[in-house]
Amino acid sequence: MKKKPQNLISQKWEILLSQAGYRITQPRRAILDIIAESCRPLTPVEIYDLARARSSGIGLVTVYRTIEKLEELHLVDHVHHLGECQTVFRSSDHHQHLLICTNCGTSCYFDGLEVEEQFNQIGQQLGYEVTGHWLQLAGLCEDCQKSHNSKKVPE
Repeated sequence: MKKKPQNLISQKWEILLSQAGYRITQPRRAILDIIAESCRPLTPVEIYDLARARSSGIGLVTVYRTIEKLEELHLVDHVHHLGECQTVFRSSDHHQHLLICTNCGTSCYFDGLEVEEQFNQIGQQLGYEVTGHWLQLAGLCEDCQKSHNSKKVPE
């Protein structure tokens, strides 16, 4: 059986984890690949379920510890859902904001220089120096809006 080439992002993460003194095990490699390949935020349990299909011997604790190490190295970010479980998403190379669909979980990053300037103005008005922020907007993506609108009963 031909081995699938490893994702370039997860290869980079392996190098960074190794340089930070962490061992790269087969279960950890599967977890890295899953997060790096995902186009949407995943819960730790989703990562665990997907990783178990790729590599035996993965425990949920391994998933949480790997996520923790990736967070320490600023390689993944938490996505905080309204009233739901947190998910993780690979970090961007530059500061961006996140828009996430509350129905299907798809998400996209966007730049917002105007917002950043407004945050700094608010900080100045209140006597603070803004040193960082994390902005997540929640809503319905275009596909979910269409699906939602098609289910509406005409009056």
